[in-house]
Amino acid sequence: MKITATKKTLSTALSRIQGIVEKSSIKPIISNALIKAGNEGISVSATNLQIGMRATYKEVKVEKEGTISVNARKLFEIVKELPEGEITLTEKENYWIEITCGKDLKFNIIGLPPEDFPVFIKEEKKEFVEWSTEKIIEMIYLTSFSISRDEANPSINGAFIENIEGNKTRMVSTDGYRLSIADEELERNKLLDEGLLIPQKAVLELNKILIEKKEEKSLFVMATSNSLLIKISEVEFSIRLIDKKFPDYKVIVPGEGYKKIEAYIEKDKLRSALKRMSIISNENNRPVFFSFKKKEVEIFTEDSELGNVKEIIELKDSTSVDFKFCINCSYLLDIINVLEEDIIVEFNAEEENKPIIVKSVTRKNIKYIIMPMLMD
Repeated sequence: MKITATKKTLSTALSRIQGIVEKSSIKPIISNALIKAGNEGISVSATNLQIGMRATYKEVKVEKEGTISVNARKLFEIVKELPEGEITLTEKENYWIEITCGKDLKFNIIGLPPEDFPVFIKEEKKEFVEWSTEKIIEMIYLTSFSISRDEANPSINGAFIENIEGNKTRMVSTDGYRLSIADEELERNKLLDEGLLIPQKAVLELNKILIEKKEEKSLFVMATSNSLLIKISEVEFSIRLIDKKFPDYKVIVPGEGYKKIEAYIEKDKLRSALKRMSIISNENNRPVFFSFKKKEVEIFTEDSELGNVKEIIELKDSTSVDFKFCINCSYLLDIINVLEEDIIVEFNAEEENKPIIVKSVTRKNIKYIIMPMLMD
């Protein structure tokens, strides 16, 4: 194989896969990129056996077709440090790869047999479903922050996506203490009737690609019982789904008909106050107390080693009944940071220690649930 490409093209190709390849592994081949040169350019692939990506690049001069497998991080580091201009990759004997830039600069690095590279994208004879790129980016943005980072508990270490009533698709995430829900109208896929659980790392890597390709109006999705294949422009993304059952989150989502109290809070006022609270509360994960009385809410937190802080915020409207609760301050702050509008806090007036509901004042397709902390 012998190809010549600009530094920009190779940098783009290699930077996309850096979050996927394994830094160190008992299986060295999955630390590698697979570069295949053909008559229409090159494809660059990478996988960690859970996530795989393959993208094609046509703006490459292919002097000799072929395939190489080379350490993805080292090749990326080399390309980054090369001067601007054209870079040539040439396959040598015994899987060595020569990298040249101009007449005076040459690297030689050793690769691995390309035939050992795992096959992670299998062409299925199934139809792809077309989804809005903008809507998927929005759903990930609104829910991904509450995905559990605990890989020892895989049933919540991902984003759950399913069909719901009204021809809508729902994305849900939780870390056991809070829950995020975002609904959108998307073309239905029958396999989503039972729901699919996408690993957290795959969600984050997919999001990077979607944001990079946000000018593309559509992405194309095909789901199987254990994988999800996504195509957007020249990029193909394969995800191995989590084979665990997502918790029955609907049991904690309140229905209609119970006695509730709602408080309208201006987002900017609350965010500023919570940032000040977090100076004290975040040090030892201290609870923050909210006390609603008519047209104001008093927010308070204290720490025996640091001190305390109290602030009163005026509400948009008077609450029908006084109420109070305490929660982890950072959970509410995370919600406010992804919403563009003011919020409504909903409190269960019938039972103690029920979840606190946080909603957008304008968008009905978003809902957040925060489990309260026990009040002293």
